[in-house]
Amino acid sequence: MPAVAAGKSGDPFDFELAPRGATASAAKVRSSKLHTAHRFNLVGMRWRGTAEPGIALRVRRPDGGWSRWQDLEAHADHNPDPHRNERMTAASDPLWVGAADAVQYRLSRSVPGLRLHFVNVGHPRARVAQDPQPGMVTRAEWGASQCPPREAPSYGTVKAVHVHHTVSLNDYAPEETPAIVLAICRYHRNSNGWNDIGYNALVDKYGVLYEGRAGGLDKAVIGAQAQGFNAETAGIASIGDHTSFGATPETMNAMASYLRWKLQVHGQPLAGPVTLTSAGGPASRYAAGAKVTVERVLGHRDTGSTACPGVLLYGQLADLRTLVSTGVATVPSYATQLSATLADFDVDFGATVPVSGSLFGPAGAPLPSELVEVQVNSEGSWTTAKRTTTTADGAFLTELKPRKRMYVRLRYPGRAELRRATSSRLLLRLHPVVKLRRGATSIGRGEAVSVRGTVAPRKGALRLVLLQRIDGRFRKVGAKTVRARRGSFATSFVPAFRAVYRYSVVVTSDDDTDRGSSGWTTLRVR
Repeated sequence: MPAVAAGKSGDPFDFELAPRGATASAAKVRSSKLHTAHRFNLVGMRWRGTAEPGIALRVRRPDGGWSRWQDLEAHADHNPDPHRNERMTAASDPLWVGAADAVQYRLSRSVPGLRLHFVNVGHPRARVAQDPQPGMVTRAEWGASQCPPREAPSYGTVKAVHVHHTVSLNDYAPEETPAIVLAICRYHRNSNGWNDIGYNALVDKYGVLYEGRAGGLDKAVIGAQAQGFNAETAGIASIGDHTSFGATPETMNAMASYLRWKLQVHGQPLAGPVTLTSAGGPASRYAAGAKVTVERVLGHRDTGSTACPGVLLYGQLADLRTLVSTGVATVPSYATQLSATLADFDVDFGATVPVSGSLFGPAGAPLPSELVEVQVNSEGSWTTAKRTTTTADGAFLTELKPRKRMYVRLRYPGRAELRRATSSRLLLRLHPVVKLRRGATSIGRGEAVSVRGTVAPRKGALRLVLLQRIDGRFRKVGAKTVRARRGSFATSFVPAFRAVYRYSVVVTSDDDTDRGSSGWTTLRVR
């Protein structure tokens, strides 16, 4: 049953669906393909309780084709501060889909009272032609008359600005953006129960800025964009999903122009730390009253329990801060991922160890012909031991011949638009090699046993350990220190009884290597 009935032809309207036909297992819930009575441009979910399931959605286009599965975050971090007259709800982020007439969802667990909320914004409005640097598409221009605020705006202060992403599909056209903003507004207002759209401003991938919550662009309008900190910050959202794609140069420049202006109009420095006081809330990382020091330009995840604004845009915040504080454009940089694997983590001295891994760039694309450094650390600092180059599939293979126990990691130094990356460190254990010259295996009682051999790497002292078989078991009956010189050693011992013995020369663990042993040699005393 629609939550808001459709108006006259071409007007925006909302409707909802209580889904049926989902199959559940112990691990997840998967719905059937749900066909809707109306086409929709945006969809999201809400439910009762405090559960935060994993969510993925896909939609059917008007041509009959299905979109890719899109992950949605499920939490209440885009929420008003506590004790305000706006509803706090458990909901997903809204997903702009363009145009669709069916949906299918997956949940990591079932939730009570699940409802899908759809927004149809009618005929998309043409975007107002304008310079994409400062300039702003106003609420009137993107159709906010179809999403009027429930109450008059409230005002606080602006000490910093949160950066968000809307988690929308990234394949929208320029003329769709006003409809996307209107749809997000209606979802925030009509499904979440907020006064108005949560963000103070939005920016599309083409670099066009949009006015967000009503109340005055130059005013400190309290939004619902970062629970616990709405009264002391403003929020701008990049329209798109930045878990797989970084923000475009146009987005970065437009966002920087808004941030520079917004901080200046509220008398704030363009850079440096600022201390905020949390108003609390279940999705805030900080309890009410906590003092938190953050950057003037910060990511939503810096104060909220969320991955927003996506790993790639979060990685671009340093460049964005530079652009805000200096006005000098920077080359957009994108995160890279570097993995490393050792073929063997536990080797003998003198052995070679294959080292392999992969280097990936934005959206998981392999990065070919890139230089990767193999670095080792055995004395408290990292040094580059080898360099190798990635193949067409982003993989690489080289080898090490360790001289000491060491940590190993891979490092990609980065270039221009690609950020440097470092793999996790791997501990490579190294065992000394102790070799004994072949000696007697049977002697008479009272005879001396000569023990000679070599050790690599060179060690100053070793231990000779002697075992005797007593009542069917070998028991330790003696040990002595053996001195080595230039990698060679020699010693002897005289067994006390007629019996079967075993002896071994052992190197104990030290700063350079782990324990090593010659293995056991069996000796029969007649």
